Amino acid sequence: IELSIAMSGLLLVSAVMMSFFLGAVRVDDVHTSDDTALEQLRDARQRMSRDIREARRFTVAWQQGFTVWIDDGWDGVVGSGELVTWSIDVAGNLWRSLGDESRIEARGISVSDSYFAFDAPTPSSITSMQIHLVAVLVDPVDGSTTGTRSLDTDISLRNVP
Repeated sequence: IELSIAMSGLLLVSAVMMSFFLGAVRVDDVHTSDDTALEQLRDARQRMSRDIREARRFTVAWQQGFTVWIDDGWDGVVGSGELVTWSIDVAGNLWRSLGDESRIEARGISVSDSYFAFDAPTPSSITSMQIHLVAVLVDPVDGSTTGTRSLDTDISLRNVP
């Protein structure tokens, strides 16, 4: 009887320790997912900011994207490889396109909550913009939404002719 009581106590302590361990691992997974989403947003913001600062002007602008002209040759002529487009697609991917090449810079963007706002209604008059990106955080274990994180930035063109 004493042995079975001791074994039951050991089993109970083991079960409690295992649940604490699994809970800690789950919290760590959620934090890792959160950190990854924010890191993607920050990296994308850095690349986007660099493109905007180096741009001569905006050529197209809408709420979910924009195109800027980066005059690489400083010749005043718009070349096909000098137009950079940033856009958010319906799947929540933030794309950067340059010529025929496109790549996803960030995933899991909230399409309904993220936007680009400009200081002028026509693209050729834009000199600054506001970026508001919202990442949807997803639980890596069950795929449920655990929250959102937002990133706001104001950027101005530097190379305006």
